[in-house]
Order: sequence, then structure tokens, then C-alpha cells
Amino acid sequence: MKIYDRMLKINKLVPFCHSFRGGRFSFFAFTWICAVLVIAVTGCRDESSAQGNLQSKAPVTACSESVQFEPVVSDYFSIGKLCGVDVAVVRSVVGKDTLVHKYVMMDSAAASLGMDLQHRGFPEEWHSAVVLRVPLNRVAALSTSQVGYMLRLGLRDKIVGVSDGQYIVDSVLYERAQNKSVASIGYDASALEKLMALNLDLVLDFTTGGDYDNYEQIARTNLPLMLTSEWQENTPLAKLEWIKLYGILFGLRAQADTIFKQEKQKYETLKALIASADSLSSLVSRHSSEHCPRVLAGMSYGGVWHASGGNSFTANLVRDAGGCYMWASDTSRELTFSFEEVYALADSVDVWVNPSMFATTDEILALEPRVKNIKAFKEKKVFQNDGRKGLGAGNDFYEGAITRPAELLWNLTKCIKGSVPGVNSIDTSYKWYRNIYNF
Repeated sequence: MKIYDRMLKINKLVPFCHSFRGGRFSFFAFTWICAVLVIAVTGCRDESSAQGNLQSKAPVTACSESVQFEPVVSDYFSIGKLCGVDVAVVRSVVGKDTLVHKYVMMDSAAASLGMDLQHRGFPEEWHSAVVLRVPLNRVAALSTSQVGYMLRLGLRDKIVGVSDGQYIVDSVLYERAQNKSVASIGYDASALEKLMALNLDLVLDFTTGGDYDNYEQIARTNLPLMLTSEWQENTPLAKLEWIKLYGILFGLRAQADTIFKQEKQKYETLKALIASADSLSSLVSRHSSEHCPRVLAGMSYGGVWHASGGNSFTANLVRDAGGCYMWASDTSRELTFSFEEVYALADSVDVWVNPSMFATTDEILALEPRVKNIKAFKEKKVFQNDGRKGLGAGNDFYEGAITRPAELLWNLTKCIKGSVPGVNSIDTSYKWYRNIYNF
């Protein structure tokens, strides 16, 4: 009975046990002792379980400390593999600062091992990364470019929130925003509340450094947030390449890679044909300007002309389309001039593109009457990028065109150069650019 005494550890109960020695156990005594044994064994199991849990939370063997990044043409995102899962680094330039955010994308199998990056053995510099469980199912896309990528991948039904439904070009999504089955988030004080109510897997946002930025407020919530910066890319192919990141996020990487590969091939083939035609023209012409029209971009506000820089998306698209951008040698993204500086070049401007948001010549003249003396204006060669619009105020140049760069290039080439020999595989139904004189 000494073993019972030690187990009970209550001195006053020892005499009580003595009466059950010698094999004369009553049913009550037997039941009482069994209960004590169960409690003791259960306690041991709980302790063992707790030790097991501690062991399961112990760090696993650290993985490689370097990410195997893929080669990309983009300047603002990188994708690769780390510790056996997909990772991404996304950069956004705000003034003189560059915001850098890291993301780890885990599917169900990877997430089953735990989503704590430190205990999974990730390098320390990745411990603060945003962990996303993919494929995503419910997303708020707060820029029309983000909507464009998702539509090209057939992900319309994954979009449950947009910034402002009236700027959506896709007719189905536009109607959903109008009947409020897709939320219009807006920028007022209720924006965060609307986002929180959507049970989101991810908020896709962007930052310009302007007054409407709200990413910092979103970041202070528990909502997963990704800032995309495709709009800052300098070339059509770099902008298109963001579709690869969307492919990873939604479990459609193979489809996204195929789209990029096919569009890239079409774009580079068309670009080569345009360059070849220009070379042929230069051989038969004494003046190179005859095969390379001089292209002006932008518009004047308050006497200040705002234009894209020589290393911008617009400048590179114009170059690939066979035009000579007026400020091609400048390496800036954005330029400003006095109207007088631009007016001095008026006689040498063959084509004018992207005259801000104006839809008609009357609207342009109402703001700045002196543009009537620009050669391109007098010769009716002013092209606006609003040829494809939605039911509301949306412009497809910022939604659908980003995923069809070859069609966009061909559209602008026809405006600048006319037809190019040998081009027969480009869908000509896409017309984002239109002559502003053709109402």
C-alpha cells in the first residue's frame, strides 16, 4: 500500500486506505482508486502533449539564405523560390523614396506545415514578410490596371471590391459595381470599413505619393495588403510581365506565363517589322525625318507643358512604333516646360499624342488657344488614347491595353506611320488610339 500512499500524497487519507488492505476491497474503494489513477495518467499525458507542442514549435532546419529569383524585365517586382515556396519582392517609388515589400505565397500543402516564417526556418530578413495563402479567392483591386490583369486571366469573379465602379470598362464588372454586388471602396472615411466587411484574402492597392493614398491606413489594419507599381514601368513588356505575379497569387502561373510568352513574341516580331520598314525607307529617302515622324506628347496647364520623359512608357512605345519622340534623349520619367519652349518647336511636330484627358479639339483650344499653330494640330494629326471606353467614365487604355501590348503598338504605329509591310497577325479590332478630329 505504500504506492497508494505516495500517489495520494494526503496523509489524512492513509488510514482510510488501510481498511482495504488484504484483498478486502469494496466496490467503492476500487472505483475511487481507479479514478485517482485516471487523473494521474491524464496529467502525465497532458504534460507529454505540452512537451510535444513545444517541440513542434521549435525551429526547423534553416533553409538556404538566398532567394532563387527568376530573370524578369520589370524594374519593380521580382519573383522566385525560397524554402520551397513562391516569394515576391515588390517595389514602389514615392518621390525620392522606394518602398520595398516582401511576400511569401503558400498553398494548402505548404501552409499545413505552419505559416510562421521564423519557425519554418526562413532567413531573418524574411520574417516580416506578408504571408498569403494561395490561390486567393476574394480580392479588392483598387486600380484599373489590377483589374486588367485579373480579367485577362479570367478572374472576374474573384474581384469583390474596386476603387470606383464608374471607372471600370468591363461591362459585367461595371454592372456588378452599379448593383453593389461588387463594392466601390472610394477614398472617404468609410473606405476602411468597407474593406473590412468584405472578408478579403488581399487588398491590391498602389501609391502615387498624392493626397488620395490610403495604403498606410489599410496597413494598420489586419488586412493583407500589396502595393503594385506596374504603372511606373517604362516599357510595355515590363508592364505586361506583372501578369506572372497574378498567376502565382491565383494559382494560374502556367496560364500567365503562356500569355506573357505569346504577347512578348508578337510584340517583338512587330517591333522588328517596323524597324525593318524604317531601315528600308531610309535607304530610298535622303531625309531620315521622312520615315521617322517627330512626336509630341502632353498638354499645357497654366502655361506649363507637362510631358512624358525620354525614358517613359510613352516615349518607348512611340519609339517602337516608328516615331521620333521630341525628348527621346532625356532620361527622366516626367518633364515640364514653359509653353513658349514647346511653341518654339511647333513647326517640327508631325504627330501629337496623349493631349491629357481632352476628348475634342474645342476642349483643347478652350484651355490653350495657341496650340492651333502646332503643325500636327493644323494637319489634323492629334491622337488621343481614349478610343475604347466603358459605360461610365472608364478608359480601357489603363485596363485592357496593358495586357495586349502588341495590339497597342500596332494601333499607335498606324497613327504615326500608317500600314507596315508584312504585318498580318495583329488583331486590328483593338483601337485605343483615335484621331481626335474623328468624333
